[in-house]
Parts: sequence; C-alpha cells; structure tokens
Amino acid sequence: MQSNSFSIPKAIRRMFHASPSDSQPISVHSSEPIGGSVDVAITTIETSLAALKEASSLMSKIPYISPVAGLLLQVLTMRDEVKQNKEEWGVVMRKLGRVAGLVVNVGESCQKYNLEENDLPPGLRSILRSLQSELGGIESLLKKSTEIGPIKKALLRKDLLRKIKQYDGELSNVLQTFQAELALDARFEQIAERRKGIPAGPSGLSGPSNVITSIPQEPHSPQIFFGRDAELAEILHMILTGIRGSRPARIAILGPGGYGKTTLANAVLTHPQVQEQFGGARYFVACESVFSSGALLVELAKTLGVLDGGSDASWSHIHAVLSSKDSIICLDNFESPWEQAGDMRHSVEELLSRVTALNSVTLLITIRGTMRPGQTLWTKPALAPLNTLSQDAARDIWEEIGQNYDDAAEELIISVDYVPLAVSLLAHLAQATSPALLLKEWNQNQTKFIQMGQTHRLSNLEYSIQLSIDSGRMRANPPAKDLLGVLSMLPDGIHTSQLGRFKEILVEMDILSNLRTLQQCSLVHVIGERYQTHPIIRHFCNQQEVISSKYKDSLQNFYINLASSSSSEAQPKYHAEMVLEINNTKAMLFDLLKSNYGNNSKLVEAIITFTYFHVGIGDHSDKLISQTVETLQQRPSDTSVLLRCLQAWGKLYYYASDIENAKVKMQEVEGLCLSSPYNNSSLHAEVLRNLSELYQLEGALNEAEVSCQKALELHQIANDVLGQANDHRGLGDIFLSLRRLDEAEASYREALKFHQIANDVLGQANDHKGLGDMYLSLSRLDEAEASYREALEFHQIANDVLGQANDYLGLGDMYLSLSRLDEAEASYREALKFHKIANDVLGQANDHRGLGDIFLSLSRLDEAEASYREALKFHQIANDVLGQANDYLGLGDIFLRLSRLNEAEASYREALKSHKIANSVLGQANDHKGLGDIFLRLSRLDEAEASYREALKSHKIANSILGQANDHKGLGDIFLRLSRLDEAEASYREALKSHKIANSVLGQANDHKGLGDIFLRLSRLDEAEASYREALKSHKIANDVLGQGNDHKGLGDIFLSLSRLDEAEASYREALKFHKIANSVLGQANDHKGLGDMYLSLSRLDEAEASYREALKFHQIANDVLGQANDYLGLGDMYLSLSRLDEAEASYREALKFHKIANSVLGQANDHKGLGDMYLSLSRLDEAEASYREALKFHKVASDVLGQGTDLHGLGKVHMERSQLEDARSMFEKALAMHKKAHAPVWQGLDQKQLNIVLSKMDKATQE
Repeated sequence: MQSNSFSIPKAIRRMFHASPSDSQPISVHSSEPIGGSVDVAITTIETSLAALKEASSLMSKIPYISPVAGLLLQVLTMRDEVKQNKEEWGVVMRKLGRVAGLVVNVGESCQKYNLEENDLPPGLRSILRSLQSELGGIESLLKKSTEIGPIKKALLRKDLLRKIKQYDGELSNVLQTFQAELALDARFEQIAERRKGIPAGPSGLSGPSNVITSIPQEPHSPQIFFGRDAELAEILHMILTGIRGSRPARIAILGPGGYGKTTLANAVLTHPQVQEQFGGARYFVACESVFSSGALLVELAKTLGVLDGGSDASWSHIHAVLSSKDSIICLDNFESPWEQAGDMRHSVEELLSRVTALNSVTLLITIRGTMRPGQTLWTKPALAPLNTLSQDAARDIWEEIGQNYDDAAEELIISVDYVPLAVSLLAHLAQATSPALLLKEWNQNQTKFIQMGQTHRLSNLEYSIQLSIDSGRMRANPPAKDLLGVLSMLPDGIHTSQLGRFKEILVEMDILSNLRTLQQCSLVHVIGERYQTHPIIRHFCNQQEVISSKYKDSLQNFYINLASSSSSEAQPKYHAEMVLEINNTKAMLFDLLKSNYGNNSKLVEAIITFTYFHVGIGDHSDKLISQTVETLQQRPSDTSVLLRCLQAWGKLYYYASDIENAKVKMQEVEGLCLSSPYNNSSLHAEVLRNLSELYQLEGALNEAEVSCQKALELHQIANDVLGQANDHRGLGDIFLSLRRLDEAEASYREALKFHQIANDVLGQANDHKGLGDMYLSLSRLDEAEASYREALEFHQIANDVLGQANDYLGLGDMYLSLSRLDEAEASYREALKFHKIANDVLGQANDHRGLGDIFLSLSRLDEAEASYREALKFHQIANDVLGQANDYLGLGDIFLRLSRLNEAEASYREALKSHKIANSVLGQANDHKGLGDIFLRLSRLDEAEASYREALKSHKIANSILGQANDHKGLGDIFLRLSRLDEAEASYREALKSHKIANSVLGQANDHKGLGDIFLRLSRLDEAEASYREALKSHKIANDVLGQGNDHKGLGDIFLSLSRLDEAEASYREALKFHKIANSVLGQANDHKGLGDMYLSLSRLDEAEASYREALKFHQIANDVLGQANDYLGLGDMYLSLSRLDEAEASYREALKFHKIANSVLGQANDHKGLGDMYLSLSRLDEAEASYREALKFHKVASDVLGQGTDLHGLGKVHMERSQLEDARSMFEKALAMHKKAHAPVWQGLDQKQLNIVLSKMDKATQE
C-alpha cells in the first residue's frame, strides 16, 4: 500500500495533522466558542465532508473506522438542521468536524502501515466504539428534530437543548481523549515495529531514542493548610516506613470532590522530611485533563522532563529516570484517566502497575471516590477517605482568608458542613461581602452562589459537584443518578434495614448496584447504618431537580401515607419504620407544604397526625406545625382544620413542658371556638380538657376541675365516647392530686369503661396508670403493681414511649415503698431511659427524684444529693412547682442525715412554701414532718411536737397511711426524750400498726427500734433485745444501712447494761462500721459514746476519755445538744474515777446545762447522780444527799428503774458516812429491789455488799 493512497488536499491534511503539541487540547467540560457565527462551524463541516467523501471508499475496509466514518457522513450531511437551536448545534457540528479530521488521520495511518484490527491499541479501539455510540445518538436526535412539527418542537425545546448540551459535553471528552491517544506518525510506526519483533512499552507505547528533556516543575507548598495534620502525619509515617523497609509506599488519597486531596498531596510532597528524603525527585502530575494511558504517559514524561522528538512519550526513558534514584510521584485527580470503560481502564491500570513495580518509586494518587485502582498492591493499612474538617479547622481557614469570622460565618461553615472547598470559597467571597449577607444569600440560593466566577473545580462549588455526578463511573450506570435524586430528597437517607422497603417504592430500580456506584464516586456515604448524601450535594441535586417525576411521586405517596399512620395502632414493625423515617417524613412534608400539593386536606391531616407522633417520641420541634398554621392562614382553608393545627401546636408545647406557650395556644383555640360560626363541641371540649391539664400543672386544681367538667358536659352533648373517657381520666388525675381518692378511683374506672367501649388501647393504658397511682397513695401496693403492669402492657401495644416511661416510674415508686431497692433502681433507670427518648423533661425530673430516694435509703448521700439537684434542675425547666417542692424535701432529708441542720431547715421551709403554692396537702404534711425531725435534733421539743401534730393532721386529710405512721413515730421519739414512756410506747405501737398496713418494711424497722429504746429505759432488757433484733432484721430487708447501725448501737447498750462487755464492744464497733458507711455523723457520735461507757466499765480510762472526746467532736458537728450533754456526763464519770474531781464537777455541770437545754429528764437525773458521787468523794455529804435526791426525783419522772436504784445506793452511802445505819439499810434494800427489777446483776452485788456491811455494823452495835 502506498503512503499517498489518500488524495487529501494539503490544506485539509495540515488541519488534521496538527499535533497535540501544536494546539491546545479541548477542555472536557467547557463549551467551545463558535466565534459568534454558525457559518464558521458550517465551513468546518464542509471541509470535513470533503475529506470523508474522498477517503470513504478506502476507509470502508478498515476495522472500527468504517462505521464511525459512515455515521459522521450521515450526521454532517444533516447540517441544515442547525437552523433550529443554531448556536448549540453549531458547537456540536464544529466538534464533529474535528472528530472527522482525527478519524481521517487514523485511517490514513492504518493505510500507511497496513494495520489490522488487532493492531490498534485497546484505548483507541475503546474510543472508536464510544464514538460510534455517541454518533448514533446524535443522528437519532437530529432525525427527531426534523420529523416533529413546530408546535411539538417548541414544547420539547427544553428537552432538546438538554440533550444537545449533553452530547456537546460528551464530544469534548472524546476529542480530548482522542487527541491524547494519538501521536500518529510515531505511534503507528511503533506498532508496525512491534509486529516485526521490536520491544515496546505498556499498551504498545514506546518511542525513538532522540530525547528532548525539559526542567520538571517542582510541587508547591500549600499556603493555607488546616485540619489535615493527622492525615499528613499518617502519610508521612507510611512513606518513611516504606523507605526503611525497602517496600516503597503506594498511597491513595480518597474522598469526595472539594475535600482537599490535592492540597494534602502537595503538603506531603513539600514536607521537610520528604524533601530531605527525595530532594528534587518529587513529582506532581496533574491528570485532570488526561483521559487515557497514552495521555498519562505523555504527562508523566513531561513532568519528569523527558519527551521524545516526535512529541511522544517513551516508557524506556521514563523507566530509566525513575530507576536512577529514589523518587516520589503524585498523580493528582487520577479519576480522570482511570474512570474509563473496559480496555481503557485496564490500560491505565497497567501503566500504573508498571510505575509501582519500581522499588525506587514512592507513589501518591488523589482520586475522587472510595475505590483504589486495580493491579497495584496498596500500602496497608490503607489511608481512610477524607472527611470534612473540624469546626476549628474550618474557622482557621476562614480567618486566614476572610479575616472577618463572626456568628454569621460560623452559621455558614456549619451549613456547608465544614467542606474545605465550600469554606474556602465562602471565605474568599467574604472579602467583599459581609458574612451576614452571604448567609442570607445561602438561605436563598444554597450552593448556586458559592463560586468565584470561573468554571473550574477549585473555584466553583457546583462545578466541582457536577464533575462527580458526570464522572465516568456515573455515566457507566445512568440509573445511579436517579437514586442520587431520591437520596437528595431524604436528609436521613436510606437505612440499611429499609432497603427492601425502598425496592418496593422505587420499582424497577437496582438499588444495591446504584448505591455501589454512588459510594464509589463518594456521592453517598454510610453514616450510622444509613446511606446518605452530603448536605451540599443534596442541596445541589434538589436545585437541579435531579430526581425524576416518577420517583418523586412514589416518594411523596409513601411518606404522606406514613405520616398519616397512627402510631398507637401501628404494628411494631411499622412503628419502627415510622421512627426510622421521622426526619425524612418531616422533610417531605415541608416540601409538600411549600408546593402546590393537590390534596391539601390530606396533607394537613397527615401533618397533624405526624406532629402527635414525633412529640410522642420526644421531638418537640414546632417548625412544621407552625409553618402549616402560617400556610393555612394565608390560604382559604377549613376553619376546623386550622383549629386542630393550633390545638396540636399547643399540645406540642405541653409535652415540651412549655406551659406558658401551651396555655396561650389553647386559649387562642378556645377563643376561636367561641367566636367562630363553625361549631364543633367535641373540639371545644378537647381544648377545655387540654386547658384543664395545664391548670393542673400550675397547681390551679379548682380551675382544672371546672374546665374538665365543662369538657365532659360538651362531650356528653356530642355523644363523644372517647372524649368522655378522656375527661373522666382527667378528673381522676385532679381528684388524685386533691387526695379525694374515692372520687379518683371512680373517675378512673369510668374512664376505663368508656375507653374499652371505644377500643382505645392508649386510653386504657393511661387509666390503669392512674389507678396504679391511686393505689400507691393508699398503700395498696399489690393492686398498684398489678395496675402499673397492666398499663405497661397496653402502652407497649400502643407504642407509647412516654407512657412506658411513666409506668416504670410508678413501679419504681411502688418498689421503693416495699424497700425492694434493686428493683426500684432498675425501674427508675428504665423510666429515665424512656423519658430521655421521649425528651420528657418532667419525667426525667421525677426519675432523678426517685433515684435520689433510693440513694438516700442506701445512705449513698453524695449520689442522693446529686440526683435531687438534677431533679430540681429539670423541675425548674418544666416549671413544675410540686416537683421542685419534693426535691427540696429530699435535699432537706439529706442535710438532716448529714447534720447540716440549717440547710435542712431552709430546704424544708422552701419545700413547704412550694407545696402550699401547689396546694399539695400531702407535701405540706411531709415538710412539717421534716421540720419536726430537725426540732427534735435541736431539742426544741415543743416545736417538734407541734410540727409532728401538724404533719399528722395533714396526713389524715391526705389519707396517707404511711405519712401518719411516720408522724406517730416522730411523736414517740419526743415522748421518749421527755420520759413520757407510756405515751412513747403508745405512739410507737400506733406507728407500727400503720406501717404494717402501708407495707413499709423500713417504717416497721424504725418502730421496733423505738420500742427497743423504751424497753431499755424501763430495764425490760429481754423485750428490748427482741425489739432491736426485730428492727435489725427489717432494716436488713430494707437495705437500710443507717437503721442497721442504730440497731447494733441499741444492742450494745443492752449488753453494757448486762455487763456483757465483749458483746457490747462488738455491737458498738458493728454500729460504728454501718454509721460510717451511712455517713451518719450523729450515729458515729453515739457509737463512740457507747464505747466510752464500755471502756469506763472496764476501767480502761484513757480509751474511755478518747472515745468520749471523739463522741463530743461528732455531736458538736451534728449540732446534737443531747449527745453533747451525754458526752460531758461520760467525761465526768471518767474524771471521777481518776479522782480529778474539779474536772469531774465541771463536766457534770456542763452536762446538766446541755440536758436542761435538751429537755432531757433522764440526762438531768444522771448529771445530779454524778454530782452526788463527786460530793460524796469530797465528804460534802449535804450536797451529796441533795444531788442524789434531785437525781431520784428525775429518774422517777423518767421511769428509769436502774437510775433510781443507783440514786438509792448513793443515798445509802451518805447515810453510812453519817452512821445513820437504819436509813442506810433502808436505802440499800430499796436499791437492791430496783436493781433486781432492772436486771442489773453488778449493781445487785454492790447493793448486797453494802447492805451486808450495814447489817454487820448494826449487829455489832446491838451486841455492844
């Protein structure tokens, strides 16, 4: 075949044979200018046609080229069509003319070198196949434009223009790839040589030996680099580790467009450690305009400074340069050459593998998406795809560029989710426009305005996004774009568990295949088991209306039906779906509200139903319902629908604990109900009941009752069964708060009856909960538990999260009353979990309050205080006066236990004030009980008795059996202090009876302890021990650490009285252990006092003094007057034993002073007894006798048998000193009788000994 077989005019040949180095490559993504005239394009076409026609007979025999040439002839012949859409077609036709020239050029070379089909490079074959497909599409579009009439053509103009632009872009790609693939004279000569056995480079690419070298351009260091320090460090570690391990790193920097991959790569290449390692052998290859292996080879050769004389790249010279020394290469935007079809991708991967096979080369590539090219062994662990920046890094970028960072700027960077390119462009725009104005523009135009006026990926955000959407992988799977449109409508994307469901919604779509493509292109990410698009991409796609009308309609129908579903009637499977899709549903409803949706009433009903659903699971946002109300007020609409929207808005505020706004909305609805000609008694009644609930929260129970009764009357008039049921339940709640428990029970049962008729599961659940609360108030705990469990079962069926939370709270309260503390804590924690899900502030407050009660019972006082304070915080947020009152009460109980009595009194008084505001009779009763406990501790016994009696009166009104029991116990403590032992015993027994009715294990334990104290005082020691042991058993059941400490202390006192000193010491030490665990300052003080008494009995006086002083220190901390008095008494006894009589007298007088303040009859008796012993030692017999007689008087008042015996013993000694033997005998005989009654064997021995001495002296006197 002769080389001049094609007789093509020289002018034409010059145009077609312009080499890539002689002309600028056509940008893939830009429209070619047409010079203002379509005639230029026509001239090019005429030239191309002439060449094609002249060569057509010969090209028909050449594989691949023949069909392409034929199609080009057909398309170019239809040039007259450019009269319609002239400018757009002009651009396309001119590009087709250039393609024709390249085709002729290929044909000429094939003829010249006598090439066959298999001789063509795979990349070139792939280009020709793609071109054949594109030309077929263009031909069809031209025919369609020719055949349809002018009217239809006008209607289809937008669609035609879109397709013309699509082909324009695709032709740009073809031209660019074609130009890069062809360096024809040298290329085909290489192929011919290869057929003769001459070696070639990858994909048949090699070159002659005459090499032209150029100076490589070094990479540049990024001027602005924030937020990628971790990735930079990781890459550097991989590179340096690879060098040391003789296995150079191969690293792919993956991620979406605009995430800073190129910037990171440049930071790596210019890092001092990399510069030190590689010196000048650091190469940055820009691949953005490279679309084939041949073009990549050329760019690589250019970057390395090696290019042959025929403008072609020689792999052998590239290989030589790269093998000569260690180097690092970055192939930037590698997706451009790699994202090609079939053979072309394989060819690119083959060239890449040649590079990575060299042990002297460290490789970086940056690539959009999440996939790494094949045929290369990438370094492990691989670098994770880049994420968006941190807020701090985004702010640093803004401050570096814009230097005007403020609140508006912060809102902007949050809105674009810290995407580096978006932040950078916004910061540049902020140099001329304030952040506030930019924010306003963002809200109006979203991504559209974020550009610097240039069509480039680094200066135009939407252009960068479009590059990803138009990428080769996306073009290879067009339906993926449809799924991208779907995902852009869904802010929460598609949950993995919903993929099957969406296959039903999106008919005929291969979702998994499309998701795979979108993930590979970094257009979709999996975040928390959800396939989601980035917000910026979502905004862009929604603006561009990427979603097809077919899929848009399917989505809208699905979500409006989902929003219309009642959560209480949904099966668990569908309820779970409603929860998963809540944000998508909300977004879809917003979109429908803004559009002209055909069925407006259906849409609004769906929004109302959906509002109740999302409120029920704790989402209290009012944007959707407020937007709905605003829309309805601007359009002609049904008044009843508007009223129901306002009511839903009010209920949303109610569940958000925003009582003030809830009341405003409900009063607005009530006003409209009264003034509007539209009359719906059921709706008016519902609003009245809603207002009743709000009044109840404010503690205005009378107003609440009136409003609820009105609602019931209206519902009865309307014969509304469900409405009446809810009204009865509302009245039950009010009566429960007013402690009108019989009426409460009747109302709840009436509500339950109506809810059963209405088959309302949720209503029945709430009725059972109300009955549970009522039974708990009556201490009918078995019935309470049964009701709560029944409520829980119904609430679970109704999928009511808040209801379940409240049921667990009720169960916690019930278990706490039974002292089943583990179960109580578990229930409160379960309640807290559900209340958090429901975002219920008030519920969380009550849960924390319950946990505080448990921790208080377990003496975990720090946790108790923390829980009460947490409860108080939530109750204040919820504006719940009653709740705050109960929290103050709990804090008062803690401070009392910690002997922080001033804080305790302040808390109880704060509680009492709030309970009065809330009209809580029961609360006020408990506050008075707390104040009584403080006054008792402070020995202000008159005030203590008055407080307990006030508490008892209120607890009777409130019908609180448990409260009355605790009040009787308090009164018993007072009477014991006043030595009114009969009254004390009666009060304890009354308390014990009530605590048994109330099933209060802890209460019964404390009552037994009180009875033990009385029996100890009466020297009924067997009964005392039995009572303490009964108390100890119950305190163990109740897990009450403090109580157990007190019981062991009581047993120690018994053993001390019986002189069983080892057992006494063991009991006191056991008591001290429990009191330390309970953090009970007062308890520890009393234990040390007991140990002091025991040491005194053993004459271990140093230990006795140490114990008394330790006790005194703790009693002073606890502000316990009586305790301090007893400590001084013990010190007096100890000093008397040491004959340190001045100190003894001072201690006794100090004890007497405190016992008088404490109104302790018994204490004063013991003080006088001690003074008597001291005076006797000093032989001040008159003072001794007076003191003993004073002691005897008080011991009689105190009914203290043992004390009376010791006083009589002292008087006997006085009479002996005076030699008044008859009087002495009488006193000792009386003392012996008392000590026998008191079961005091030691004292009995002493009495008998003295009596024997007296009798001996009397016998001796008689004999004389």
